[in-house]
Amino acid sequence: MRSAVTLPAFVRPLISRGRTWWEDRAPRERALLLVLATILFLWGAWAGVWHPLQQARAAAQSEIRLYTELATRLRTAGPALQTPAAGPIRSQPVQMIVTITASESALQIRQIEQQGEVTRVVLETVDFNRLVQWLDRLERDAGVTVAAGRIERQTAPGVVNARLSLVRQ
Repeated sequence: MRSAVTLPAFVRPLISRGRTWWEDRAPRERALLLVLATILFLWGAWAGVWHPLQQARAAAQSEIRLYTELATRLRTAGPALQTPAAGPIRSQPVQMIVTITASESALQIRQIEQQGEVTRVVLETVDFNRLVQWLDRLERDAGVTVAAGRIERQTAPGVVNARLSLVRQ
């Protein structure tokens, strides 16, 4: 029988020596070698293919569970995130809104006074980032904006004094 594949010249003597070596083995040795080869093949298939696939599958399932939990949490929190939580806060007087939201943002108001439509607020030694977040929240949730303001940098990094004139839109 002729093979469809042509082997290189150096392979033929190797095959011949291998065949001779195999035929020199006793039938019991051949059986043990076949069992050993089968075990090695199965272990190689498990270690090289099956085990890595199972690990990747477990990791993917873990990620799916995580993303499903996250999606569920976002779905339940969605309405609260999309609509301003402080809907009734818009009906409050500006001075009360400023006081409540400042305390919730951990900002200490030094002085607050109402002059007609304008509420003047003085804050001393406050964190600049917290101040900006508080002003954003005032505008977003209560419609209160800064009509005029003066922010002065302090010696400590990120700390400012602020004098603000706030009005409701």
